[in-house]
Amino acid sequence: MSRTKNLIQLIECLEKPEFDEVVKTYLKEEYGFERVVNTDGKDDTGIDIKVFDFQKEKLQFQLTTQKSKTQAEKRSFDKKLKEDLEKAKANYQDYGFGNKLFFFYSYELTNKVIRGYEKLAFKDYGINLELIDANRIAEEAENIIAIQRVLYKKNKLDEFAVKESVFNNENENFVFDLLSFGKPSEFRIQIIEGFILKSIFDKNSLSTQEIKDYCESKFKVGENDVFYTKLLSRLQSSKKIKKESTDCFSLTEEEKSLINRKVEQYELDEKVFFSELHQILEGFKQSEHVDDYVLQLKELYTQNFSSDLKDLLNTGENEAIFSVAREFIHFTQSKLEDKEKAKRLSLKLLRYCMNSKFIQKIAASKVYCSNINNSRLERYLNTQKRIFVDTPVALYALCHFYKPKSNYNNYFYSTTKGLIEFSSQENLNLHISERYIWEVQNHVKEAFYLIPFSQLDNFRKLGSSKNVFYNFYLFLLSNDLIYEQTTFNQFLSEYGFEESSSQDSINSKISSHLAKMNIQKYEFEYDYDIEDTNRIFENILVANNKFKSPFTRNNDSIMVKFLADNDVDVHPVQPMFLTWDRSFFDVQKQYFKSYPDCQKWLMLPPGKMIDSYAVLKFKIDSESVTENLLALISDELILNTHALVDTIKFILDPNNEVSLEYTNRLAQIREEEINRINRKVSTPPEEFEGEAVIDEVFYSLSNHFQEKEDEKYFGYFKEIFTKKELMTTVIESIMSAIESYYQKQKIDSNLFTTFDKLVEEIKKEKAPNN
Repeated sequence: MSRTKNLIQLIECLEKPEFDEVVKTYLKEEYGFERVVNTDGKDDTGIDIKVFDFQKEKLQFQLTTQKSKTQAEKRSFDKKLKEDLEKAKANYQDYGFGNKLFFFYSYELTNKVIRGYEKLAFKDYGINLELIDANRIAEEAENIIAIQRVLYKKNKLDEFAVKESVFNNENENFVFDLLSFGKPSEFRIQIIEGFILKSIFDKNSLSTQEIKDYCESKFKVGENDVFYTKLLSRLQSSKKIKKESTDCFSLTEEEKSLINRKVEQYELDEKVFFSELHQILEGFKQSEHVDDYVLQLKELYTQNFSSDLKDLLNTGENEAIFSVAREFIHFTQSKLEDKEKAKRLSLKLLRYCMNSKFIQKIAASKVYCSNINNSRLERYLNTQKRIFVDTPVALYALCHFYKPKSNYNNYFYSTTKGLIEFSSQENLNLHISERYIWEVQNHVKEAFYLIPFSQLDNFRKLGSSKNVFYNFYLFLLSNDLIYEQTTFNQFLSEYGFEESSSQDSINSKISSHLAKMNIQKYEFEYDYDIEDTNRIFENILVANNKFKSPFTRNNDSIMVKFLADNDVDVHPVQPMFLTWDRSFFDVQKQYFKSYPDCQKWLMLPPGKMIDSYAVLKFKIDSESVTENLLALISDELILNTHALVDTIKFILDPNNEVSLEYTNRLAQIREEEINRINRKVSTPPEEFEGEAVIDEVFYSLSNHFQEKEDEKYFGYFKEIFTKKELMTTVIESIMSAIESYYQKQKIDSNLFTTFDKLVEEIKKEKAPNN
């Protein structure tokens, strides 16, 4: 999570008096107002704050913490704003105030909503409205420490005292905030520049010789006088330093102010990091060990960086990182002595660190300052490689192709977007197997199945799907990034995907779209014997309780055989394969043992390759390092969640009147459950990772009949949802199972018993003698 998003969350938690103080700080820091007074009360004529810095013009200020999430809240907010506009109009016409109204709002609004209200204010009330929402305040607060301090204070995140022993080398940590990132060849120079600026800041001024001595001692560099002359000249021309005397340098006022602000930001981030970590540990009665946990986390992330640098070419690179994470979990177990609680705490801490760049900066600083040799990695990464990608990369790449500037908050989308931009910057062509193009086409076909459900009035209440295109469409629709009237069918049509199109036509369009993003289709020249590889895949999947369709498993087996082919005509350069699929890494390890003379291909998660370059260039603000680590630990939990819409698309017929009624009823149940969770009336079970329990209940029910040997049973099960007379029994059974899941954290066997009886009744109806 970015600092802006975190600040938005803090703003949205404020009560009215607390938000008043934030607004007053905002006005003082952003506009330089000194005489700001709160006037909120019964007789304020719509003026919540008055500014007395002006002699003549009287500006109007209004603020509210009224929510606008639900339709009812939106109507209430709309009414409140219009009433304030009416007051502002009266103040302008009758009491000598200006027609400018600053309206501060403690929640986020879309740009579309803000523009609409500002237009309405001018057109209907003659008021020049400036609507300042939580997002704008947070963005401004990024560069205004005073606002951050108020927000952290009001949310009680500034009370924790940090011990110096935990992060004891502030210079090493802080220098990374001063970097301006560029080409790999400039990396060492940028590190030295940042170190010089911080050293001058600490000492007020330094001579050229002192600067040289500091740098040579710190970095073991042996550059000559010409190097330092050019470096100091560049810092002067960029107005970062100035000459005080013949051979003495100090910072410019602007640079001194910048570094001073960054020092404050660092101290604040450190305090907030400890405070929020302390709160998490308090929930597990571990807060007294906060220093121990921080040191372990620091070591975990440092080793993660180090393994990227030292062991990138090792075949077990992925497993090595996972073992580091397990060591952290073992440490947690030693404190809690309860394996399940230890795992939950570990995941909570890692999720928090995923949203905190602070620990990443600390880890990155230790990696560099430990004098790790980058040369091996640099030689490898600068050697031309042929890079192949897995199917999910192509799916999210197609989303990026549709709306390149969208800010879709999805890890796989963000990583794919970064990969595409990275490959473009580095002039790298990515490749995808023709077999994986077919898998993408199958995903398009699955999207077609969702079209009838997307046309229902309540289709959004059914929730998200495992279909990448459908979820992206929902995101675009809910964020006003496509016209509200755009149907899912039209969305797919804009790709050129039509239900009536042939398979070859869809494949051709997929290949064409991907090629425009430098992802080229690759056609295999040989028919590989995949019997043994398929068996390895099957054993690995069974051992990990995973499943792949024979079609998908065959495609993956062919990919492994291709990557392992040591024919130089097939692989003139070493291949690299980018995938999030952990089974590939287990298969690779087993394959290398079975075929020691095969081609040793490199395999990485997509984000890990970007991270490798990021570490080389020290782009330590990249959030994907931590996210990759979390994905390795919790992907089984994620894979075990299910979506209601994916289950019902094979069971209910939206064109059947009774099935449609069932669909709407299930959607209503799901919406009510999510509303109860959001209002904190219901608390999701601890181990549950999905969005709503109904998703899991209905999936389990469907799976119960799909797993029966007689395939007719699933047909009988589907027919239940065409019987209106069974609706009361069906709905009551599902709702009872949901309530039971909240209490017992498992599916109630009575659900299966009830539906088994219903299926038997339908089976009797279908019997020939009836």
